[in-house]
Amino acid sequence: MATGAEAGPDLGAEIGGRVRHFRTRAGLSGVKLAAAAGVSQPFLSQLESGQTSVAIATLYRLARALGVHPSELLPAPAPSRIEVVRSAETRRVALSEHMRTATARAIFRGSNRISELYDYKIEPEDYVGDWFSSDGEHALYVLEGSLRLEFEGQPEFRLEEGDAVFYNSRIPHRWHSGQQARIILVVAEG
Repeated sequence: MATGAEAGPDLGAEIGGRVRHFRTRAGLSGVKLAAAAGVSQPFLSQLESGQTSVAIATLYRLARALGVHPSELLPAPAPSRIEVVRSAETRRVALSEHMRTATARAIFRGSNRISELYDYKIEPEDYVGDWFSSDGEHALYVLEGSLRLEFEGQPEFRLEEGDAVFYNSRIPHRWHSGQQARIILVVAEG
């Protein structure tokens, strides 16, 4: 499976350029942004120069540290009343920096309420357990298999094939799998 670094140099370069833009606009040094986002300064430098890509969890931490919505760090398509995204236009994005992590085919939209859509194909050995939170709302739908979902301070529950959950993504949450599954995650701006 692809890792964040294999998600594509174009995506990494586009995100890195936007991170640099918002960092300089905010008057932050690379060292301060790296510390605020919980990443290393060399990683941030490589991202901003287009030498690496970024995992979804890190993208959200960078956005939070910059005070912007994560979709503002993503490339925005030209505005249109009808948007068709062909399969070849999707990008592979890693869920976390873990060595063996789940990846998604990602579709991004700009300046609309629904801003991101991820199609995760999770293998039994894929790591998906990072705690995660962000601004906005999430809708999660299990196409195949099952997924256990845990919200901070609450008992975990299991989603089976055909089940869906809608939640405020500000609540820290994480997934557990251990089996093959296919999940659709839709992110709406808050």
